[in-house]
Amino acid sequence: MTLKAGDVISFVCKDGSFGMAKLLRIDTFDDLPVPEPLYHFSIYSLRNVFPPNAAHLSDAKTFIPHLPILESGAKRSGATFVAFEEVSPKELEAYAIWKEAFFAGEAGVFDLTIDEAIALMLEALGNEKT
Repeated sequence: MTLKAGDVISFVCKDGSFGMAKLLRIDTFDDLPVPEPLYHFSIYSLRNVFPPNAAHLSDAKTFIPHLPILESGAKRSGATFVAFEEVSPKELEAYAIWKEAFFAGEAGVFDLTIDEAIALMLEALGNEKT
């Protein structure tokens, strides 16, 4: 499946449920020093036993505003097209913060599935509070 900025997708989680995300931007080597295209997702808090559809967008709330996943990880995520929504400048604010941190050597990218990257982030945040 070929994705583009603004595509809302569902993805498969390790527990068999489905999550939902919006693709905010795709960077290539011309934009960033990355080995393959880099997909920038906004992750919604919605988790469901059935794949989400366009009707779920009205209830979707942002859970993680920016998650950078290499194309190979995105493809392994079982992404299915749900809908298309233009990307707003506000949605790109977290991307801009990440990009500045990336070039400062303070942020990286995930070569994992979307679900694996979310789990790793949540684990790191949980360990930060201890």
